[in-house]
Amino acid sequence: MRFPLTPALIDEARRHELRSACRDCLFWLERRGECLHGWPDEGQRRWPLDAPDPVTGEAPTEVAFCKEFELK
Repeated sequence: MRFPLTPALIDEARRHELRSACRDCLFWLERRGECLHGWPDEGQRRWPLDAPDPVTGEAPTEVAFCKEFELK
């Protein structure tokens, strides 16, 4: 699911220490660098949410959340 990355969402993620990155998911296979279910990362690897894109250096305008995310 994709959502606009708003200042309010960034603030809430910081204040409440929200996690949505693949590395924080129960289904993330660290040794293989992939999802147990085979889902593409669709931007979930980025943390914090407002971190610049590593390739372009641009600030993100949206964030993706996986529907199967389960916090470790």
